[in-house]
Amino acid sequence: MLNKTNLYYETLHTAYGQYFEVEQVLFEQKTEQWHLSIFENKHFGRVMALNGAIQTTEKDEFVYHEMMTHVPILAHGSAKKVLIIGGGDGGMLRQVLKHQSVEQVTMVEIDASVVDMCKTYFPQHSQGAFEDPRVNLVIDDGMHFIENCQQCFDVIISDCTDPVGPGEVLFSSAFYENCKRCLTD
Repeated sequence: MLNKTNLYYETLHTAYGQYFEVEQVLFEQKTEQWHLSIFENKHFGRVMALNGAIQTTEKDEFVYHEMMTHVPILAHGSAKKVLIIGGGDGGMLRQVLKHQSVEQVTMVEIDASVVDMCKTYFPQHSQGAFEDPRVNLVIDDGMHFIENCQQCFDVIISDCTDPVGPGEVLFSSAFYENCKRCLTD
């Protein structure tokens, strides 16, 4: 969390963590469910933290997004329909759309304001991917969506927060069983 010495201390784990120097706070909001901070850091550029855990940075986001998308899509070989649970920053979506075989991407994000904030503060993450005609953006809870989903997908990517708080259910057996049910052969 942000303190008075212009340092952001990650609070995900009690026994260890990391900190970032804060050049400028760009956005901060607290709700009952989350505490979102977006700030500038000299080394990493813009940084987004949610509930005390770093979610993404401008400088190294590609490492996570490339590995999480290209590995399963290339392993599949001819993915046409992809489901992304989470991923409101748009980086995962940007990488999925690089595959010409992909005809449709459904992205489920729990909070539309996260997408809007990321379009504003992290436009390089999505690079216009939300406007691609292959994209169907659904604002819904990921667990609720997958429990009620009647569609099948070639690849499902879970780009969710850490397994604490509201995102904890996305690490449950029930979530993965429903994902399996929604996968094509």
